Amino acid sequence: MRFKKTIVLSMIILSVVVIYNCFRPQKEYYVSLGDSVARGINSYGEDSYGYTDYLKDYLRDKNKLKQYVDFSVSGYKTEDILEDLSENKKVKKNNKEYNIKSALRESTLVTISIGANDFMHEIDINNLSFTDITPYKKTIVKIIPNINKTLKEIRKYAKNKVIVVGYYNPIPFLFNTNEKEMDELFAFVDEEYRKIASNNNMEYISMYETFKNHGEFLPNPMNIHPNSSGYKAIFNSIRKNLEKKSEK
Repeated sequence: MRFKKTIVLSMIILSVVVIYNCFRPQKEYYVSLGDSVARGINSYGEDSYGYTDYLKDYLRDKNKLKQYVDFSVSGYKTEDILEDLSENKKVKKNNKEYNIKSALRESTLVTISIGANDFMHEIDINNLSFTDITPYKKTIVKIIPNINKTLKEIRKYAKNKVIVVGYYNPIPFLFNTNEKEMDELFAFVDEEYRKIASNNNMEYISMYETFKNHGEFLPNPMNIHPNSSGYKAIFNSIRKNLEKKSEK
């Protein structure tokens, strides 16, 4: 009889533990990768508060943040992230060292902004043609394999949710022009990024439409980086994606 009571009690305790684990808030191990947009460089070239910071704070406020590790570096191209992965780059946070491969393996959420510097490196921004976008499309087609290779390499380690953050069209605000050809170019870029993300089983957050009619996000005509409002808009797009997925 005592043995049966022990079994019943054990089953009740086990059931309580299972129910608790099912319904307790799942905390995110969040890893940020990418360039100056991921880093949060503002419209005046200063290291500021970016979308990753807003996302980190949001998760923390919701008691959903287990860990946040930032591997983003201003100026990074796809080759830099591939090198970081090859060399298993390490960063220190709160006197603790994290390497990129282990962080990605443990991650439940990754955001990445990459590819813009690959493009900028291939063009002469001081001599842009606003009517003939053919050379720029060729440049995009040229760098797409590098972006795909980078995301594929990240996927080897990050087995959970990965969000690719797209790019906006800064040309109308930098050069005070609304040439439809340049808009077509960034629409093309947006669609290519979407395809690459999908092919690597990653979420894609489009910034092309978000920034399209919001010049106030890019107040400095000498700098392509967003201000705090722009970064909040990126964060809000990511937040909506996360909340929508959690409702399902």
